[in-house]
Amino acid sequence: MKERILKYILSIISEADGTGSATRVLAGISVLSTICLVTYVTVINKHLPDLSGASLFLSAGFSGYAVNKVSECFKRDDKSNS
Repeated sequence: MKERILKYILSIISEADGTGSATRVLAGISVLSTICLVTYVTVINKHLPDLSGASLFLSAGFSGYAVNKVSECFKRDDKSNS
């Protein structure tokens, strides 16, 4: 069971070919930190805060991943044309 969980976690943070992906790890860290921050603020203030800042923070993390994936696609196209 532990091996299956570890294999699943590694598949989440790596690309399809098995190489590690820093942008996936950073996007995951931004999601976890946003969840922790919103939970902390909710517990302290006893009501749900405005989530516009959290959505912008998450968008920035995932846009970095999207830019990385798009740049990889263009690199593959350049290699196939030459």
